[in-house]
Amino acid sequence: MSGTRHEVFRSLGRWARSDVQAALVESAPDRAILRRWADTAEGKACFGPVLAATERDYGTQLAELEGLAEGAGVPVEDLLLTSLRGDFGTAARMGCSTLAWRRETTVVAHNEDGDPRLDGCLMLLTLLVEGEAAVTALWYPGTLPTNAFVATSQGLAWGINHIPAVRPSSAGAGRHFVARALHQAATLDEAVAHLRTHPSAGGFTYTIAEAASGRAAVVEAVAGRVAVVEATPDDPLHWHTNHLRHIPDPPDLPPADPQAAEVRGRYAESIARGRVLSGLTPGPAESPSTWYLQALCSAPLPHGVYRTAASPDPLMTLCTVIADMSNDTITIRRRTGETATCSLTDFTQGVPVTP
Repeated sequence: MSGTRHEVFRSLGRWARSDVQAALVESAPDRAILRRWADTAEGKACFGPVLAATERDYGTQLAELEGLAEGAGVPVEDLLLTSLRGDFGTAARMGCSTLAWRRETTVVAHNEDGDPRLDGCLMLLTLLVEGEAAVTALWYPGTLPTNAFVATSQGLAWGINHIPAVRPSSAGAGRHFVARALHQAATLDEAVAHLRTHPSAGGFTYTIAEAASGRAAVVEAVAGRVAVVEATPDDPLHWHTNHLRHIPDPPDLPPADPQAAEVRGRYAESIARGRVLSGLTPGPAESPSTWYLQALCSAPLPHGVYRTAASPDPLMTLCTVIADMSNDTITIRRRTGETATCSLTDFTQGVPVTP
């Protein structure tokens, strides 16, 4: 999509109208729960400040959501609630596994895990907004293009992992809006500075790689707190799933009460995927994209991190993305196994990707 900001998002809403409307039908129960909670005393104390911070600091991104809603013919309030539902400690389903590598080459590799009902809905979206750097993102219709994988024409790429903040921060804004504003960061340092100075109520982890310097880092930005761990040639391989690893007294630890059994189960599943990734042993030479595909797609737990929605796991790996920043290539694997590789530079500009 190209043009002015309003043209881009209104056209996107029109083009994906049926997908956006279907996504809102699917998320209606979650929105109803959030609405009821927001009317309680506890809800007002949390929801009001987060909404106010979002409106105060992210008018540009809210305008994008309004354009999307206008084009899709849906209430912007519904899209806003959908975007904010992960900012209040809800027991959202947890997905995604991400790797960063830095030595002679720099790579970020990401499994995008989601509800199997979203299979066929996830798409590649390129935004060519006038006056801004080009961005290509994995996009779920009905949201801002923020919460999966992003590559920009400024030479950055990152995978995003959901973190269920059991103790969110009412001092932060909606995490989707913080993440969308990050798209215009020119460098890794600027991206880290943005996340340090723009707290989110809930949280994501960002595994970010930079082509110009060959640097890569994992940034945990959750409940107003940030931790950064950078890969080095001596410590080249870093991983992240859906639990915090670097923030002290992490705000995602599930409580011990019986009502949190589901949250504890999802936390344990993330720990198990992390255990698999921590056991990866790349060879002495720089690994090709096939190594990352093998690492992320070879098997489900307990031997791998690929997700198939086979009981008891409710999620599936919808696609896998490997961005080789040093060789300017990106490889995308569909759930059904087909892969395509193209120039990362072309990818950020919207050049079609074909198997």
